[in-house]
Amino acid sequence: MASPAPNILVFGGIVTDLVTVLERLPDSGETLTSTSFSTHAGGKGANSSVAAARLSRANPDGARASTGPEITVRMIGAVGDDEFGPQRKADLERSGVDASRVDVVAGQKTGVCVIIVESDSGENRIMYNPGANHTLLPTQFTTFESLCGATRPDLLISQLEIRRDTIEQVLEVASEGGVDILLNPSPAHILLSHVYKMITHLIINETEAAMLSGRGMEEMTTVSDWANVTDEFLKMGVKNVVVTLGAKGAYYSNSIGNGGSVDAEKNIKVVDTTGAGDTFVGAYAVEFVKQKQQGIWNIEQAVRFACKASARTIEHLGAQEAIPWADQVDPIESEQAKVKPVEVESAVVEPIAV
Repeated sequence: MASPAPNILVFGGIVTDLVTVLERLPDSGETLTSTSFSTHAGGKGANSSVAAARLSRANPDGARASTGPEITVRMIGAVGDDEFGPQRKADLERSGVDASRVDVVAGQKTGVCVIIVESDSGENRIMYNPGANHTLLPTQFTTFESLCGATRPDLLISQLEIRRDTIEQVLEVASEGGVDILLNPSPAHILLSHVYKMITHLIINETEAAMLSGRGMEEMTTVSDWANVTDEFLKMGVKNVVVTLGAKGAYYSNSIGNGGSVDAEKNIKVVDTTGAGDTFVGAYAVEFVKQKQQGIWNIEQAVRFACKASARTIEHLGAQEAIPWADQVDPIESEQAKVKPVEVESAVVEPIAV
């Protein structure tokens, strides 16, 4: 009998991105004329849901058919009953996400991110208003069934766009139910120490890593500095830690002794970095649940795939629209239906004990 398709549950934010592109950021009191303005689907939870769904299958509009089981991706979230809410729910469904548990909340506005993108560098600045995202309350998720429904997920993904007390409740229920948890603590907030023991995978960018470890970015100059940071999170109980380093790639470490760096993709034309981190999370999650189904875990391979996928995203404007399908990441990678352990010195393939 064939194994059931892997199942990912995402608990996170859904927003509309209002994106303005300028040559540079305005100084205080200065008015600049932008080169463009556009509206996009966004939200870290929604983006990572779309990334996981797309990166487990070929583009349905393309010539290449998907191979292997497509991953089931479900999302729990909330949107307003304004002009944006139904659109955001439909966006998820078009990418293959099960959005049946995305609530349209009467009398609420859909969350919004106002994003300013510098055209030369592709770097962005983001201002977030949660709207309906903050209507999700801890009292709604007190049991395993109220969180996961009838299907046990292979992985729960969450970020911090939802109220922190709700996130902590969700993580506790999932952990008590034996579900692996991937937390991307963004926007960054200090977490209660006991939360780290629940986390199977912690994915953070360099700014978040420095903040959560009580360091200044000026202190983080070498690979050994990032190794010290990841070691701190491992000592607090996290099993796998990945720090994304933008143009420098990523550093990873885990509790079974694997650690190292993966370089970012080369020769990339950076257009907009908005959805890069969420694409990384979705890609890494896809690799994890595929490997979990085979009973193995190679963190380096997951990080490499995530770096490739996020490189494709930053070549385009917008967040969700820019996220690639599996066959758009790498022409060689997309032909591989199953995880094949890589043979490099720093990569050790271990049983799935994570």
